[in-house]
Amino acid sequence: MSEDLVMGASCRPNFSGAGRRRRRNAAIAMSVVAVLMLVAFVVLDVSWPVRLLLGVPVGGALISELQVRRNTCVAHAATGVIENEDFSTTKVEAEFAAASRRVAATIWRDGVIGAIAAAALSAATAFVV
Repeated sequence: MSEDLVMGASCRPNFSGAGRRRRRNAAIAMSVVAVLMLVAFVVLDVSWPVRLLLGVPVGGALISELQVRRNTCVAHAATGVIENEDFSTTKVEAEFAAASRRVAATIWRDGVIGAIAAAALSAATAFVV
């Protein structure tokens, strides 16, 4: 894997271009699922507690997209490895692993906050529509 930093990277990426594409596609798929769920919730007029479930695909989409934008896979950061182009992994030095874990913590934080906000907004639509 190249040691070049991706433009705007906060730390050295811990996954490859193939991993980037896979995570971006997962984010798109989960976003489509979230939109379809919201439409179904509104059309079927489900109760507000059920609408909280929208936070699950939204959180997944956010975490996947944030991994791409911040060049850090949260799973690889936790284990201290880097993903190669063929999806095999290689152990990294402690300093790089620590930097990846710090970025991964912000990905989790922001993804969970976004999921909670989406769930709350989805539940609120039960009282508006």
